[in-house]
Amino acid sequence: MNPDKKIVMFFPYVSPNASQEVLKIINSRWIGQGAIVADFEKAFQNTLHVKNAVAVNSVASAIRLALAISGVGPGNEVITSAQTCTATNSPILEQFATPIFADIQYNTGNINPKDIENRITKRTKAILCSHWGGYPCDMDEIHSIAKRFKLAVIEDASDAVGAFYKNNPVGSLSPFTCFSFRAVQQITSAEGGMLCALSDEHFQAALRRRWFGIDKLNRKPNAVGYFDFDIHETGYGYHMTNIHAAIGLANVQELDSILKKREHIVAQYQKALGAMDGITLLESNPDRKGAFGLFTLHVQRREDFCKALRNRGVETSIVHDRNDQYSAFGGLRKDLPHLDLFSKTHISLPLHNQLTDRDVDHIITSIKEGW
Repeated sequence: MNPDKKIVMFFPYVSPNASQEVLKIINSRWIGQGAIVADFEKAFQNTLHVKNAVAVNSVASAIRLALAISGVGPGNEVITSAQTCTATNSPILEQFATPIFADIQYNTGNINPKDIENRITKRTKAILCSHWGGYPCDMDEIHSIAKRFKLAVIEDASDAVGAFYKNNPVGSLSPFTCFSFRAVQQITSAEGGMLCALSDEHFQAALRRRWFGIDKLNRKPNAVGYFDFDIHETGYGYHMTNIHAAIGLANVQELDSILKKREHIVAQYQKALGAMDGITLLESNPDRKGAFGLFTLHVQRREDFCKALRNRGVETSIVHDRNDQYSAFGGLRKDLPHLDLFSKTHISLPLHNQLTDRDVDHIITSIKEGW
C-alpha cells in the first residue's frame, strides 16, 4: 500500500460509454429534455423491474412532486426520519408543510414503524421513509399503518437503487418511490433523480408537473408556431436533460456489475469486522437485500476511530447528520432516544467501485490496528 495514497470516502463512477453519448448529443445541439430522457426512463424501468419512471433533475424534486401529487400542502404534517440527507425533508418545507420526526431503529438507521403511529394527528397527510444506506425499511408495517390512517407512502430510495424487499424491487412497493443519481450514488447522471409512481394517474400528473404543468404529449401545434394547451395545476422546472440522461443511461446498463462489486466489498467488511471488539454491524435480514449505498457500522470512541483511520490514509464519515439539529426543521428534539444513540456511534467506511481488493485490505488492516 502506498503510504501517500488516500482512500477516499466517495468516488463517482461514470461509464466510459457515457462520454461518447454526451458528445453525440452536444454535436446534435439537442441538449434539453428529449428522446434520450425517455430512453433512460425505459432502461431504468426494465433494469429495476419497476413501472412509470419519470426522470427529474434531483431526488429532492422527485420527493416534492410526490408530496404535491399526494396533496400535501400548508397545514399538513409528514412523518419522516431525521437521520437522512436534508434533501429528503426540505421538500416538505417547500410544500409549506411540517416534518414530524419519528424515532429510528438503532440497528438499521431506518424509521421505526413502532413510533410512526405515535406521531399521527389529524393533520398527518403522508409517511416519508428513507432507506438508510440502501437497506429497505420495514415496508409491510409502514404500509399497514398508512392503510389504517389513509396516508400516502413516499419512499426516499436515494441509496437503494437495486434493493429488494421480500423479493420485490424497491420502486414497486409504494405509491411513490424517489431515487437519486448524484455523483456519489451507485449509478449517476452527474445530477438527477427518478420518480416511480404505481398509479398511471399519478404518473401522468408527474409527467405534466415536472414540465411546468404542460402536457407535452397531448398539446396541439397551432398556426402561429406554438401549441394549444391548458395548465390546470402547479408545475415545476424539474425535467432532466438529454445530457444527464445519456450519462444515466450508460450507467444503468452497468448496474448489475456495479452492485456485484459493492456486494463483494461489503462481504469482505462483514467477514473481517463482524466479530471485532468495539464494532457492531448493522442488521441484515434475509427477507430483504440492500443496495450497498453505504457501509455503516457502530463504533466505540468514534472520534478516536476516525482520527486513527485518517492517519492511515482512510477517510470515514457520518455522511448525514440528524436533520433536527438544524433550526429550519425546528431544532434538536428530545424525544428520539434511538436516534440519540445512533448519532453518537454510527460511521461509514469507503464504499465505491474504484476500491480495489488491496484498498479494502488496507482499510480492514487499519481498523484492526486499533484506535
